[in-house]
Amino acid sequence: MPRLLGDKVLFWLAITAQIIATAAMLWPAPDLPEIDVPMADKWAHFLVFAVLFFLWAQALSVKNQISRLSLKIVFALLFYGIIIEVIQDNWYVSRTGDLMDVLANTIGILLGLIVFQFKRRIYL
Repeated sequence: MPRLLGDKVLFWLAITAQIIATAAMLWPAPDLPEIDVPMADKWAHFLVFAVLFFLWAQALSVKNQISRLSLKIVFALLFYGIIIEVIQDNWYVSRTGDLMDVLANTIGILLGLIVFQFKRRIYL
């Protein structure tokens, strides 16, 4: 099935989402709005990383290399999420790194992988 969006548009969409996610995760905590949802921070990490995985997988997918590519994206996003938490913990007074954020990131990445694989199988 042909892509709804072109390869270049998907690539720039993934880059834009990555930049926005990075800015949001490194924004000083006192400036962030309070949300009255239990574990809102964890849900945000979960959803952001699911979307990031899906966007990168869509943007970079090549039919013959899907499983290898998916594994590379999983590890790249895991590394990215850990680095973000280390930066928060070591260079920000108002932010702290959190192992539970890394877990939420990981679960989000896995959800993105599942959705991507499911979508791919439907449209083969």
